[in-house]
Amino acid sequence: MTTQMKLPLDGLTVIDLTTAVAAPTAGRLLAVYGADVIKIETPPMGDLLRNMSKGHQLPSEEHNSPLFDVYNSGKRIISLNLKSEKGMEAFHRLLEKADIFISNVRMRSLRKMKIDPDSLSEKYPRLIYGHFSGFGLEGADAERPGFDVTAFWPPSGGLLGWKTPESFVMRPSFGFGDIASGGYFLSGVLMALYARERTGKGSLVSTSLLASGIWCNSTSVINAQPQYGKEYPVPRYQPWDPFSDFFECKGSGWISIAGKNYDQNKEYYAKLYDMPELLADPRYEDLITIRESGELESLTKRIVGKMQEKTAEEWAKICEENDVPYSILKNFDEVYLDEQAWANSAFENVDYGDGVVTAMPMPPIVMPGAEPVGYKPLGSVGEHTNEVLSGIGYSPEEIESMRAEKAIL
Repeated sequence: MTTQMKLPLDGLTVIDLTTAVAAPTAGRLLAVYGADVIKIETPPMGDLLRNMSKGHQLPSEEHNSPLFDVYNSGKRIISLNLKSEKGMEAFHRLLEKADIFISNVRMRSLRKMKIDPDSLSEKYPRLIYGHFSGFGLEGADAERPGFDVTAFWPPSGGLLGWKTPESFVMRPSFGFGDIASGGYFLSGVLMALYARERTGKGSLVSTSLLASGIWCNSTSVINAQPQYGKEYPVPRYQPWDPFSDFFECKGSGWISIAGKNYDQNKEYYAKLYDMPELLADPRYEDLITIRESGELESLTKRIVGKMQEKTAEEWAKICEENDVPYSILKNFDEVYLDEQAWANSAFENVDYGDGVVTAMPMPPIVMPGAEPVGYKPLGSVGEHTNEVLSGIGYSPEEIESMRAEKAIL
């Protein structure tokens, strides 16, 4: 039996001045494992993600906005007008009690408001300052706006490098690169937090969609350099290993197979595909010889044909019997039904009212005994403003005065 323990980030206070997906993802991960994450939205519209939901065929209402919730649930949401004197005063009172400040506001705007790293480091020497950007803090593009479809995917090579020569470029899931990058951002913030425990000093930590996209595509980025010379995109019938690929099967199903090492298992493949020539013909000696002999395309086409003789389920059974790594490809509308995913806490059912229950993906970190904070549908901009400001010493009268002066909503 696992003993319930305190969440690992319990006691940490995080000020989250972020919008859209990548940087909010880091705040979400901090919140789900116990940190008190206070998200600041600027009035009147708040996080631009709130208005993106309908474009993704998702509801966008108070307490019913799955797109906003997946990156922000677990946070306390307040509204501060940082262009007002009282709004900025409240912001600094929050920072006085904070361990971590994260933002993806462009640095020139942060400098203008005097809340950039240099402006805050002396006043808050223990503060971890996390900054996220599209293209990094240096260079000619440092102040360019960036989303994953402009700063993660295009510069990293994947959109052009992954397609086959005749196909249209891939359309990634919304926020895919952002979510990956948000995880790296979180790692940097936690490393800085660990360093502070030893030195007593906070520090600036930053990452970008550009750097994250390149890192995620490291192998191909190295492969394509002239000293190695691999050409992208890779033609359909020129895989590195024709026995380990994505295969269309009988009945339109697809399977991904990471096969046995060919050089050591030629007898297995010769029997599986009824190809005795794999054992007799020196052109099939190993994967390098297959490529250099010019036989790769022909062999790949024959394997593709063999794979179409059985269903994906039949091939899955063969893989199971031979301890071969595999997985049947799913479309998005099947993923939330995956029993293995549910068994490993990859989803949580969230009731959005009116009979609507949505399987919401959970952050992919499991710590036995530390039950992560579950989803709670978030409300309007400034939902927790009164609660948070009261907690740092503002009286009800002061809060109403700030609201009247449009320092808060």
